Amino acid sequence: MTTSAPQIAIQLPDGRMASFEEMQAYGQTLQQFIFEQEAVLPQVTDTTRHNNVVEYLRLLASGYNEQLRLYKAAEAQRQREILVITLRFGGDQGWR
Repeated sequence: MTTSAPQIAIQLPDGRMASFEEMQAYGQTLQQFIFEQEAVLPQVTDTTRHNNVVEYLRLLASGYNEQLRLYKAAEAQRQREILVITLRFGGDQGWR
């Protein structure tokens, strides 16, 4: 009997480069995976396996949250750059 945690089948996107759709899709898949694992966790009687699964789920959530922070920071920077370009190249006409 193995004590390793189940694995998720998709790769965590790089928050600095990922699109909103990629982040959202991974988040939904991760949420479903965690939900499924938490549903069967009470049936896991081996303490080591139980702890491995819980730790793995915690690491997955932590990794996603870190990439989500990077995504939000990168998106805010992109929005600032768009605003500067818009204001610099004629976007200020509607502000008067």
